[in-house]
Amino acid sequence: MRKNLRFVVLTLAAVMLMGLISACSSSNNGENAATNTPSGNSSNTGQEPSVSPDEATKDPFEIALALPIIGATPADIALVQEEMSKITKAKINATVKILPISIGAWTQQMNLMSSSGEKLDLLFQFGQGYSASMATGKIIPLDGLLDQYGAGIKQAIAPEYLASAKLKGETYGVPVYKDYTTGTNSILMDKALVDKHKIDVASIKGLDDLDQVFKTIKENEPGIVPFAVGLSVPSDKYGDYDKLGDRFGVLPGFDNGLKVENVFESKEYEDYLNKMHSWFKAGYINKDAATSQVSGMEMVKAGKAFAYFDGLKVGGAEVQSAAAGKELIAVPISSNTYATTSDATAGLWAISNNSKNPERTMMFLDLMYSDKDLSNLFLWGIEGKHYVKVSDTTIDYPEGVEATTVGYSLQTWMVPNQSIGYIRTTDLPNVWELTAEANQKAIKSKALGFAFNSEPVKNEITALNNVIEQYRKALESGTFDPADKLPELREKLKSSGIDKVIAEKQKQLDEWAASNK
Repeated sequence: MRKNLRFVVLTLAAVMLMGLISACSSSNNGENAATNTPSGNSSNTGQEPSVSPDEATKDPFEIALALPIIGATPADIALVQEEMSKITKAKINATVKILPISIGAWTQQMNLMSSSGEKLDLLFQFGQGYSASMATGKIIPLDGLLDQYGAGIKQAIAPEYLASAKLKGETYGVPVYKDYTTGTNSILMDKALVDKHKIDVASIKGLDDLDQVFKTIKENEPGIVPFAVGLSVPSDKYGDYDKLGDRFGVLPGFDNGLKVENVFESKEYEDYLNKMHSWFKAGYINKDAATSQVSGMEMVKAGKAFAYFDGLKVGGAEVQSAAAGKELIAVPISSNTYATTSDATAGLWAISNNSKNPERTMMFLDLMYSDKDLSNLFLWGIEGKHYVKVSDTTIDYPEGVEATTVGYSLQTWMVPNQSIGYIRTTDLPNVWELTAEANQKAIKSKALGFAFNSEPVKNEITALNNVIEQYRKALESGTFDPADKLPELREKLKSSGIDKVIAEKQKQLDEWAASNK
């Protein structure tokens, strides 16, 4: 594995949401996929649509769309739904019914709706539960529907990224259009303190270069911790490897001749732990790092910390600065960006097996990727009420309205295709051009498109997760001394079956590679 240290990108929101859903599935990618169809609609194969476009739109149809909601349900969601329905009624003779479901009840509600056969056509799919949804028959294969009704989707999503969503050779979900890369591995620092102490940011090339920077802050800024570690640890964004889903067997250098290795046994992992522990002992990391549930950005925002790590994607520095309420300087720690299956399929849209009209549902989904007016409604709400245009491409809140009082807002990363909509005045003007460029130029992991089916080793995975839960945050935040605890971690992982998991992952990866020659 390489000596260069890199930070695997996960946005804070993704970290939080994946944690919420990780317990709901065994991360089965469908190698042992169930053939049951919970709704009893066995015709929903999605492979050979037998209905012509004219026939498919002959009768009115209501599309039920399930959407996870973080926080309060937008007060004006019904108004937005009504405006969306005006567009879809004219184009595909369909109306839209948005089903807002609290994120805390999301998994339970999706399971209940699927098993009961309740009306459900389209749903957002978190990447970590995607393969389990396929394996249990909750969602249908889409390739035939995409061929007949998905021209806009195929134009929006590059073939290699659309193909990354294949499970057992079939597409069950369409990735949200976004930056599909690991991003630029960076440290974000409070610019006011950088300027005050004349920190030479150009000299920062790697972790070792941060020692002196943190020392300066520690000695001159009492009450401010140099490096914030909390809700996520630096290792959430660390590693010169493809995690292959769970880090229990990784692909070093995103290639390694497709040989899977144990990252916890690597010298690079040990070096990383030693670096974090040296910072912790020096007082550069907050003392509650192993238990804190506050993000690094929030600590910097509150004036309690100077810097934190993140994997920045296009426009990320601007977004983070806006969230922190102060200007942040982002300094890259590494230059290369990669594209992995996990990055490409973090969020998808899928058609429920309960759908009585998958053809019309696919037509609607295609519009969500191709129709600017429909996308803007779903993304931002109603012009004049929820936003006003500042230019042909940018928007802001109406006078007297702000983020906390606006009647409609969504987590924008759930929107199928943001790139065809307006951008906010705080965004980079060319954010989507840069995103397309990043996706095109990213170094594709040699395992892009591979999804590990953990079902054959589910008991070992459970045991390994229990071990990681016991050690990981304390070790990787620098709190534990690796000289004492790393040997314990390695031994417990071995006795819990990590070698068996790695062997199974290697077997599946070899089979996947052979089938994709």
